[in-house]
Amino acid sequence: MIMIEYIKFFEDYLKKEIKYNKPENLYKPVKYLLESGGKRLRPIIALHVSELLGGNISDTLPAAAALEIFHNFTLAHDDIMDNSMLRRGKKTINSKWDNNTGILSGDVMLIISFEILNQYQESKYIHLSKKLTEISRLVCEGQQADMDFASKNDITENEYFEMIKNKTAVLIGCSFMFGGIVAEANDLNTDLLYKIGLNLGIAFQLEDDLLDCFGDQEKFGKKIGGDIVEKKKTLLYLFTNSKLETEKKLEFENIFNSNEIEESKKIYTIKSFYETSGALEYLKNKVRFYFNEAEMLIDKLELDNDTKNKLNLFCKTLLNREI
Repeated sequence: MIMIEYIKFFEDYLKKEIKYNKPENLYKPVKYLLESGGKRLRPIIALHVSELLGGNISDTLPAAAALEIFHNFTLAHDDIMDNSMLRRGKKTINSKWDNNTGILSGDVMLIISFEILNQYQESKYIHLSKKLTEISRLVCEGQQADMDFASKNDITENEYFEMIKNKTAVLIGCSFMFGGIVAEANDLNTDLLYKIGLNLGIAFQLEDDLLDCFGDQEKFGKKIGGDIVEKKKTLLYLFTNSKLETEKKLEFENIFNSNEIEESKKIYTIKSFYETSGALEYLKNKVRFYFNEAEMLIDKLELDNDTKNKLNLFCKTLLNREI
């Protein structure tokens, strides 16, 4: 099945599955967010991995829906914490309604994501819900770390990687694992699938950081330099800051933290620091490192070579933003 067919299949299922309507002020915002688009990356991963491993697409849909609804719960709460007004080119729940509505709508999406897993027989339900419970906590830890970074000046590279692993990569790992669980893969393969997704998720987030500064705005789908404007301390920032001498470091930090410099000039100047410090090349190497880790883990799967090759190609497609 090609990716566009996965999406259509999934969208049809999602519309039928969210059958709650009352109270309207609770479920209207939920449907608004879930129907506002998005790449559907996590359900595509679960569906494709399941199919590659011999699973049934229809059987995988509840797990795929749980992942997407959970992801949207995190977005609803993130938008409140970041005071974001737009998401996917549309008003966020908190700006269209209010913060209280955003909190409650997010809460109910979290609950629904677990509720949908009830459609599986007991052993699969336990396996799926246990993993989703674990990553729920990790995602919260990652979000808190990201918030803490805003006021922290001595962030280490290890702390940054732990943050992006928990905030972003664990749910990608879970998506790979869910596909394996539904397809009844053995324990070794399901554990490896999670680790494959974890490494790919870290590479994906690093690539996201890179594209935010140096990508093509039309292809990236977001304004270039957003992380600089929002003063996000990405790996580009951390590496650059660690390499500069005292005087240059002070200049760099003053520009980065300034609210007075014209936006386009600030973006251009900080990007120049990133390039001359070697941060851009360093980030590209880190993306390659984590993707290579994922490839090595794919090779360890107890699957035939054709299936491994297809999974490897799928991972490359994900990282290259071709989905």
